[in-house]
Order: sequence, then C-alpha cells, then structure tokens
Amino acid sequence: MFIRNPRWFLLFLSFVSAVLISACQSSETENRIYERESPYSFEDTILNLDIAISEYNYRIIHRSHIGQAVRDRGDKNFPLSTITSFCNITYAKEMMQINPVLINDMPCNIGVRQDAGKVIVGTKLMSETVADPAQKAFAKKINANLKGIIGATIE
Repeated sequence: MFIRNPRWFLLFLSFVSAVLISACQSSETENRIYERESPYSFEDTILNLDIAISEYNYRIIHRSHIGQAVRDRGDKNFPLSTITSFCNITYAKEMMQINPVLINDMPCNIGVRQDAGKVIVGTKLMSETVADPAQKAFAKKINANLKGIIGATIE
C-alpha cells in the first residue's frame, strides 16, 4: 500500500523521521554541563584546580589560556578563561576497552572562567544514559571524579 501510493509512503517516512529525530533529541537533552562558583580569585582557583587534579591521580597534559590570548590581541578587558586538560592513563585504557568511540567524548577538561565578576569552574560530564552497563558504570565513576575535583577546587 505504501509503495504504491507515494503520498502515503512520504507520510510514513516523515513519521519515522520525526520519531527518530525526537528519540535522538531526547537523549541529547541530558544536561551534561556541571558548573560551580568559586569563592577564590581566578588565579587561586587555577592553583586549587591543579592540586585537586593531582589529588585525584590525574596528570595535567595541556592548558589553554583562551581569555589571556584574547587580551593579548588587544581586548584588554576580556574575561579570563582557561581550559585545563588532564588524563589518567589507567582510566583512558579502561574507557577504550569498554568503547573505543568514547575517545571522541573524552571528559577530562575543566574550564575556569570569569563571568560577571564571578569565577566559574565547570566541565562536561560523560553521558550516563547509555545501554551498555559497563559504559554507564564507567561514566558514573568518571563523573564522580570530575565533580569531586571541582568540589575540591572551590572548597
């Protein structure tokens, strides 16, 4: 019936597309941004972050001083912002063994930024809304570490 009548076939395809799009969107609406305000200055927050990262057995591998780079290009009042990337090789190996595609969603970045006179510390958490139980458990463990690092940074 659908193939013989192009109008019904297009209607059917539209319906299936709408269902698939809404299913994808509902999984993507999971709020994975985790932020907290720091009571410290920007510089002290960065120092606290370094200590917290090492206390959780991660190693800092890179730091991008985005806000300072914008200031250096002439916008002297641009808010400071820094992204710190860090890694724990044992966790990285475990993640790759669970699902190699997760390398594209590596969560080991924490941003510190000035925002309207405040200092905000934040990260993007791993998705915990997955079907694979091993991946879900891993995401919960890493998310607890990321939240703990941010908590130690601002306490």
